[in-house]
Amino acid sequence: MLPYVTSDLPGLGGLLRVLPEDFAVVEIPSYEPSGEGEHLYLEVTKTDLTTPAMAGALAQALGVPLSEIGYGGLKDRRAVTTQRVSVPASAEVPRLMDLPFEVRVLGRHGNKLRRGHLAGNRFRIRVRQAHPEWRTRSQAILEALRQRGWANFYGPQRFGIEGRNARAGENGVRSGRLFGPIWRRWLMVSAFQSELFNRYLTTRLAEGLFDRVLEGDVCGRLPRGGVFVAEDPVAEQPRVDRFEISPMGPLFGHKLMPAKGPAAEREQALLDEVDLKLEDFRKVKAAGSRRRFRLDPGDLTVEEVDGDPLFDFELPSGSYATVLLREFMKCEPAQEEAEEADESD
Repeated sequence: MLPYVTSDLPGLGGLLRVLPEDFAVVEIPSYEPSGEGEHLYLEVTKTDLTTPAMAGALAQALGVPLSEIGYGGLKDRRAVTTQRVSVPASAEVPRLMDLPFEVRVLGRHGNKLRRGHLAGNRFRIRVRQAHPEWRTRSQAILEALRQRGWANFYGPQRFGIEGRNARAGENGVRSGRLFGPIWRRWLMVSAFQSELFNRYLTTRLAEGLFDRVLEGDVCGRLPRGGVFVAEDPVAEQPRVDRFEISPMGPLFGHKLMPAKGPAAEREQALLDEVDLKLEDFRKVKAAGSRRRFRLDPGDLTVEEVDGDPLFDFELPSGSYATVLLREFMKCEPAQEEAEEADESD
């Protein structure tokens, strides 16, 4: 189980996703369609349906290969989610009207939507059966997170049921062999990279280095922006304290931007522990990346709806609502049944 930043504060308990309507997600786009191009952008609102299933239904309705359907990220199944999708501009729009989800035509654009083509997500999440003192407890936790930040762990959705995706990804990195469609192969490797990131962040948190800059840390502006190596931790620490930047952990790959000094030694120790080298990730074409590991709760608010807490907040692309909420609930939200579901993107 992942650690809590606010382990000293009691949680709300409660249940998520009692109804799909309890978990609402609206994608925040990176850009708007230009009005011209070979791709037609749609806004899709679906309930209790995975993104791959939605894409498959669109492909079948339009009579095009699944590969022609583009989207910026996977969304949860047991939820009401709104996201953008691209289809060939030659699509016959009337065919989209009888699908089991809402479709709104936005306009044409020059490129297909691809993974990562989104700025973030807006969440409105209801927690049912919370502790009677949830108002006081949630306020105390929120105040603490505004001071300490929250740990940008990957949620259990990333790893598949019982961690199967992560184990398949690890086997692929070690053997160089992966099977299935391209999107699933990507998901497996990413799950293993994410698992190693969580291990690295857990260690930093346990050693009191979650909100500290180490010499040689790769850091990034918040919520997104420039990335650099911290040569002078003392000079950079005030920027971390103000949530202007965050140290970044490794998503290991053969082109990973290297850390230096003590930070690099820590990352190498993790690789040694699992008996891998960065070059091993070349076998599965995993270049590697960096992920910010300390975030500000931002404009998060907690309202009341029929006696239950309703959380309203925005997260950057790649961050998990359930990871933030577990700091408040102090329990592990139930994992999605569908291995494809991933609210972070």
